[in-house]
Amino acid sequence: MPSLDFLTLYIVIFLNSLTVCVVWAAFAYRYRPNPAALYWLLGMGLTVVGGAVLAIQGNAGAPVPAIGGNVLIILGFAQFWIGLRRFDGQAGGQKLALAIAALAACAMIACFEFDRGRAVVYAAGQATVMGLSIRHLLRFRQPGVGAIVAVVAFAVAMLGQLMVIGSNISVLTGIMAFPVYYALASYALLCTVFSGAVWNLGFALMMIDRLQTRLAHLSETDELTGVANRRGLQIRLAELSRQGDQVYSVALFDLDDFKPLNDRYGHAAGDRALAHLGRLLSGGVGPTDFVGRLGGDEFCVVFPGTAYGEALRLAEALRASVSATPFDFAGEEIRLSASVGVAERAPEENDLDVVVEADKALYADKARKPFRRGEPRRIA
Repeated sequence: MPSLDFLTLYIVIFLNSLTVCVVWAAFAYRYRPNPAALYWLLGMGLTVVGGAVLAIQGNAGAPVPAIGGNVLIILGFAQFWIGLRRFDGQAGGQKLALAIAALAACAMIACFEFDRGRAVVYAAGQATVMGLSIRHLLRFRQPGVGAIVAVVAFAVAMLGQLMVIGSNISVLTGIMAFPVYYALASYALLCTVFSGAVWNLGFALMMIDRLQTRLAHLSETDELTGVANRRGLQIRLAELSRQGDQVYSVALFDLDDFKPLNDRYGHAAGDRALAHLGRLLSGGVGPTDFVGRLGGDEFCVVFPGTAYGEALRLAEALRASVSATPFDFAGEEIRLSASVGVAERAPEENDLDVVVEADKALYADKARKPFRRGEPRRIA
């Protein structure tokens, strides 16, 4: 079996890592603050330095640069795992990473004059941190394509390191000739180099998916109130309609005397009132219900799997909560009231028809109310 030149492979490690460093530096700068990208950049930076140190040893495998370079690479690979933790919103991990690197360094120093022992420690250290990354990726609730790509790449690289461990043991026990081991080790290293490029591609895909999800959320969220905007509401209603004959009801809420409130207290008070109403509605619905703002002071609450009678009861409870919960503005507590209209989707109706029916019920509710003073009630 032909073997590959290790010095050339070490140079490939250096150049490949340097290239990926540029990518993570751009991510970390462009999308700051981004802890995950910073740790992945740190991991690649340590791998760059480790690759440069390994290149110093040449093909002869001088012990000091071999130990130093491999410890740096093990520590660099551990930063990929820590970056995954940060991507998932978890702290910690650095103490374990340092402990693994320190333990590997001590074991390699103990095997200073024992090449095969050092090689087993190199491979075991790298396989350990790869295993931590695989374990973390497999725990993602919705892994996505990027996480799957990264898992496969880590698994291939880990398999290469396990092959190095097995072949070294085979050499020690006389099962395998050294030239065969040397060739296998060179291919295992090449496998790790290119697997590293692939798992970093997986990380980049994960980052892009996260950014796209955030952009989609922003495009479907009302900035002032934090509930769904008209677009987000239409998307969710369309999803319900695609489920066939599932029953759902819609309740529309409209603040009473909203214009007089704006005229008396200013638009800042009006914004505060809308945000207050959004919080009350969001906090008062069930886990499967959702709230959206259609525009102005009109809000929509959708009750999946709920018939008209139950939806009317829930809507009246929400209206009572609005009336009973004033909000503070400029030292005054201002009490709101709302009109409400409820409609249940008929099997033949589309998602817009039920909103139209609820809107009719809303204006019927407004018409039933007595003449108002034309200004919001306030509590001194």
